[in-house]
Amino acid sequence: MSSKLILATCISLLVLIGCSKETQKTESGTYIGGQIINPTSNFLLLKKDDKLIDSIKLDQNNSFLYKFSDPKQGLYQVFHNEGQVIYVEPNDSLLFRVNTFEFDETLTFSGYGAVNNNLIIDLYLQNEEENDLMLQQEIYQQDPETFTRSISKMKEDREAIVSRFLQKYTVSAYFEKIIHAIVDYDFYARQEVYPMSHFGVDRIEFLESFPKSFYSYRDHADFNDASLLDLYSYQRFLINYFNQAAFKDYYKEEPYDPLSFTHNLHKLRIIDSKISNDSVESFLLTRTIKDYLANSNDKKGGQTLYDMYMDRIASKKDKRLIQKLYDANKKIETGKHIPNERIISSDSDTLSIEEIIKKPTFVFFWSSARKSHALRAQELAKTLIQKYPEYTYIAINVNDDFDKWQRTINRYQFDLSKQYFFEDSFDELSHDLALNSLLKTFILDRNGIIINAHANIFSSNFENELLQGLNK
Repeated sequence: MSSKLILATCISLLVLIGCSKETQKTESGTYIGGQIINPTSNFLLLKKDDKLIDSIKLDQNNSFLYKFSDPKQGLYQVFHNEGQVIYVEPNDSLLFRVNTFEFDETLTFSGYGAVNNNLIIDLYLQNEEENDLMLQQEIYQQDPETFTRSISKMKEDREAIVSRFLQKYTVSAYFEKIIHAIVDYDFYARQEVYPMSHFGVDRIEFLESFPKSFYSYRDHADFNDASLLDLYSYQRFLINYFNQAAFKDYYKEEPYDPLSFTHNLHKLRIIDSKISNDSVESFLLTRTIKDYLANSNDKKGGQTLYDMYMDRIASKKDKRLIQKLYDANKKIETGKHIPNERIISSDSDTLSIEEIIKKPTFVFFWSSARKSHALRAQELAKTLIQKYPEYTYIAINVNDDFDKWQRTINRYQFDLSKQYFFEDSFDELSHDLALNSLLKTFILDRNGIIINAHANIFSSNFENELLQGLNK
């Protein structure tokens, strides 16, 4: 029997087993399998606790089947251009299907363990809908009392969904902890970011006017629970909490700026004093220094924070990651030539960046996995060069395969003369250009000299940075 037929037979059996609600789990093993529509590569990555478990090959039908050799209950991450959290228990046989063009919206589960994972996805999508609603209705601009009532109502609705689920299904105590944590920390995160998102009043007076009861939820938060680190809701809560805590250390002297040296100096110190769990501390310290190095042109400040980080961090893996980013940053300092990467034009010509730059240029990056970001960036770039005709732009695609990139730029009618495809891997690009976020934008002069390696095309200050570039 061919390997293709074996795989198809196994997946069919899993589907048939999973379709029966009355069938109990078997002792035949723990599996994940499924199909990826419009894949961007021929494999996916499986991780747990930020450690690679395995690389799983797709067959010619873009299907896969994987048996765990040592299954452990808990959260895992599946990566195929985008990341997705899944929950696995021993003897689950979990199938999922996803279209990479609309990753979160098309992700569906079947088989043993499906009800748990479909709930996680439903809670995630509901959170996204609530975020849109909060912006549309300007809920973050409400006074503290009204804001608390608004999000309390949303939280009650979410808790009702969880309550109905628990009445219908019997789940492990660990999974019950996970779903309660998703709901709780989503809303804790919103309360932490609220003071930083409220406009129109003196921020110092505003912060000092809060009743103590506003922060009573912190009594229920666990700042050292490494088992929750794969949950985006828990990550957002921690990051928002420490951003606010850092600001309160300097808010009478300087305005709020989460990218400033002052902010990140206080943030690193507070994390070091507040967090006792090594995994949580490594996550927060690494995330903080990584974001700072990726967005700051301050060489002296970068050196100071880098040294602080290296003195405090326990994880050798995280140390290596940050050392690579720090070294890469030295290649893209203001006044240096942009690294001369090889890129491919829409006509399939391989060129160097130096060959393309003939006038002041800004360079941004995009991936079809972040469709909204890609469309907004392309449209904004067109508007900017109309407003500032001294400039042109280069749009470099990362993370897609060549054929998918060509389909995308033609489908959305992007300006083909400005579109380029990065020839090497994303890891290579990260190493050469210190690229760890698609928000990074380079501003270059007509000779390819770096004016700003840490701009952001979506920043309210970006046009000022373009004008400053013309004056240099």
